[in-house]
Amino acid sequence: MRAALFLALIAASPAHAACQGDEAFSCRIGKKTLEICYWKGALIYSFGPIGKPELTIAEPLETARYTPWPGFSRSIWDSVAFLNDSTTYEVWSSFDRLDENAVLEGGVNVIQGDKTLATLTCDKGSVARSLDAISDLKAGIGQCWIHETQAWDSCN
Repeated sequence: MRAALFLALIAASPAHAACQGDEAFSCRIGKKTLEICYWKGALIYSFGPIGKPELTIAEPLETARYTPWPGFSRSIWDSVAFLNDSTTYEVWSSFDRLDENAVLEGGVNVIQGDKTLATLTCDKGSVARSLDAISDLKAGIGQCWIHETQAWDSCN
């Protein structure tokens, strides 16, 4: 029900308004832009030409499927997944902390069931910021990442 309400808000707004909130991630993929923003209590996935997204998906922050970096491995990475009908758009960001010449990377995996339909990688040097701001947003609504269950839950 909440997701439908957020989608109705987005549909009633100008196409470029979805990411007028706080930007959590953005990059270029060819001539298109991939953005994740926080707006009106939701994370907004937007993909397409600047100002004219071809696909916009809203997910309430409280139910957003964000996976933070577990704290080990060479790469600092995180991801957030958006569901559109039976297709999942999994956006990721990564940084190789052991490579002194590393740049922030990112992209999106388009998945249907257990099949990856497409993997799009952000143009080198175009990733504006990682997805880790989503951790702070979730903490701000009283959610904590529970390592044992690999899920977000109330901090109480």
